[in-house]
Amino acid sequence: MLRIQSLRLEHNLSKRDLAEKINCSQKAIDFWERGVSEPSVYFLTALADCFECTTDYILGRENDLGNINITTTLTQEEKKTLALFSKLDSREKKEVYNYAEYILSKRTNN
Repeated sequence: MLRIQSLRLEHNLSKRDLAEKINCSQKAIDFWERGVSEPSVYFLTALADCFECTTDYILGRENDLGNINITTTLTQEEKKTLALFSKLDSREKKEVYNYAEYILSKRTNN
């Protein structure tokens, strides 16, 4: 059984949000989640990248996410920021991202 729906919900993503992230249709996401069809290797890899897990985890072949832990190279402040960011919904994350881009653009304009 594919774990797409459970991963999508864990990441607080709508079908539309996920479709935008991996550049496919919302209908494809719906079909994969209902078992009507299965994602191609290309989209399976895109899903694994999006959810930061292995393709085998998505396919239900392993129970370990198999994700690479990059937080060991982050400062304590960066880890706290990521922890806060992970609690936001997709709309709020976009707002934070846009604000960060705005702050950076002010730096380059000075």
